[in-house]
Amino acid sequence: MATKKEGILFPWHHGTGAQPSYVEELDGLKNWVEKTRDSGSKAFREFTPFDWAALFLPCLRWLRTYRVKEWLLWDLLAGVSVGFMIIPQSMSYANIAGVPSVYGLYGAFLPLAVYALLGSSKQLGVGPVAVTSLLIGNGIRAMVPGSENIDNPNNPGEFAGVQDIYNHKVIQVAFLVACMYTGVGALRLGFIVRFLSHSVITGFTSGAAVIIGMSQVRYILGYKVPRMDSLHEIIEVLVAGRAGFKWKECVMGLAMLGFLIGLKVISKRVKKLHWLAALGPIMACAISIIAVVAGKLDRRGIKVVEKIPQGLPSPTIGWWAPVNNLGPMLGLSAVVMLVDLLESTSIARALARKNGYELSYNQEIVGLGIANFAGAMFNSYTTTGSFSRSAVNNSSGAKTQLAGFITSMVVMFVLLFLTKVFELLPYNTMAAIIIAGVMGLVEFDTAIYLMKTHLRDFAVWLVAFLATLFLGIELGLAAAIGLALLIVIFESAFPHTAVLGRVDRTTVYRNVEQYPGAEMVPGVLVVRLDAPVYFANVQWMEDKLVAYEAEALRFARANGIDRVEYIILDLTPVPHMDSMGAHFLEELHQSYKARGIQLILTNPSPRVVRLMERSGLIAKIGRDWIFVRVHDAVVNCQRSLMQMEAGGSLATPTWQPMGMVSPVFRSEGGAEPNGAAAGSHGGGPVAPGAAAGASLGL
Repeated sequence: MATKKEGILFPWHHGTGAQPSYVEELDGLKNWVEKTRDSGSKAFREFTPFDWAALFLPCLRWLRTYRVKEWLLWDLLAGVSVGFMIIPQSMSYANIAGVPSVYGLYGAFLPLAVYALLGSSKQLGVGPVAVTSLLIGNGIRAMVPGSENIDNPNNPGEFAGVQDIYNHKVIQVAFLVACMYTGVGALRLGFIVRFLSHSVITGFTSGAAVIIGMSQVRYILGYKVPRMDSLHEIIEVLVAGRAGFKWKECVMGLAMLGFLIGLKVISKRVKKLHWLAALGPIMACAISIIAVVAGKLDRRGIKVVEKIPQGLPSPTIGWWAPVNNLGPMLGLSAVVMLVDLLESTSIARALARKNGYELSYNQEIVGLGIANFAGAMFNSYTTTGSFSRSAVNNSSGAKTQLAGFITSMVVMFVLLFLTKVFELLPYNTMAAIIIAGVMGLVEFDTAIYLMKTHLRDFAVWLVAFLATLFLGIELGLAAAIGLALLIVIFESAFPHTAVLGRVDRTTVYRNVEQYPGAEMVPGVLVVRLDAPVYFANVQWMEDKLVAYEAEALRFARANGIDRVEYIILDLTPVPHMDSMGAHFLEELHQSYKARGIQLILTNPSPRVVRLMERSGLIAKIGRDWIFVRVHDAVVNCQRSLMQMEAGGSLATPTWQPMGMVSPVFRSEGGAEPNGAAAGSHGGGPVAPGAAAGASLGL
């Protein structure tokens, strides 16, 4: 049947054979913009007052459908349980950050209440966390001379002025982190966390957990030693300060630590008592405070918190400026924001998946940003989602964000009426609470799993873990992020490629390494490119093609053929290509042509087709050498090789090939879905006479 050859047709052109000009393409883009604008305007006009209110207060959506009889009791129980847990934890984490204990309570109050109104996760427990507290403590201490001499932020004594400067900088970091959070959410840049793999994150958090735990040993032993950032330095100062050992502190601290670990073990083994672990911290506080009061232990060498201001936090907006050491402050804030974002989104995603609801990542990030803004306004340092408190919130049956709001009200009650009680809380008990809390962050089980399943991921975990242990939190995080980026670059610059062969006399072509029985045609090399073709990987692809050609030449000569006549590139997995990629294919074509080898392309995507057309690559290679399926190209090559053996020459195919360069084929024939057409994905053989009616159908 005669066919009518036509020009390239793009997806927005139907039923015409004219090749579109750039003006026509711009017209198509203009129509799309107008259509999108009209649909957006319609949605805008249909916004109700409630929709507008919910846009700024997302809590209205779940409050509107709140099932009081079914959910209120569960939210109340979860909120109170987490409240009992967050009070001692937040005070302990404030000590790690180097700020007065009440700052931890402030961080457990207002930011949590604001997040409950604006956040999208129903079970996320927001507040001060261990890793962020350590980052802030180490970072600010390096910027404030003399702060390393402060042993009790609640009563700094002669260093009160230094502590005041320190507190100001902590609030400024909270403000900068809030700005960064909100900016990331507004610009929808949350995707940056995807570049950090699970092995990098768990390696870093495991190392940080060990550092945090070891940094608290001095309170268990009663030492007065300087704070250190790395494991070997912490061990050195502990050994050097052994003369300051206080057995009373040690006995009490170890007793509280054993009590907390025992409650965790019981809660795991006895399902009916799963709530014990959540109440462990507040129970330890109660026991230790009673012991201090009964035995007057604060007068017998047991170090206690001492002064905690009563009442709600005062405004600190005036502390936001001026920001001295702007460069280091921005760097520290960026690190804190990144760690907080990783921790919070990973927890929220897991909880949403477990409870069967959809998480709004943009709303989540903006909610955390505004929560930190609120905290920075009222004496709170940076807050984010907590692993342990989120787990307790979820296991206690929290149904909505109301549970978090109830937790904030529990903390507010303590701030108003019970701060005097917590002034007698021993430091060794706070240290025991921290050590017991971070034990769950050390994920050696993840390391063992990675070692069994993927050695490279295990190596990444190990590097992140060891770098954090021995280089410190900041350098450890930098090493982990750098390693993650190197992996992304490596994967991009050295993509997978494969030589394909025909599987069991079908039209399916697969990797010959994966399918050793796949048949290869002597003189014909089929290569699949499994990545975008762009500037970072074209050299690698060129090197691989040279190696593949050498192997194909040896195979051809072993079968009585002197040379490789055809090289087929399967572009099915190639989603896009840049100008360097097009230049690479053009140079490849010229190089092969000079040696009498024909380059053939199969199944390019619409984006790749457009680029090849605009770069003139299609005209140079020839439309007849671009096919829908690998099998059609191979059959054509076999026919040409048979012709050559019969005395013909290598030239344009003597039969009508399945040449194509666009979603609509250049004949008036029918169309065929892409999934059925791709040569590396199967399909039936096509007779030469029927080939002209084929189409990609993209």
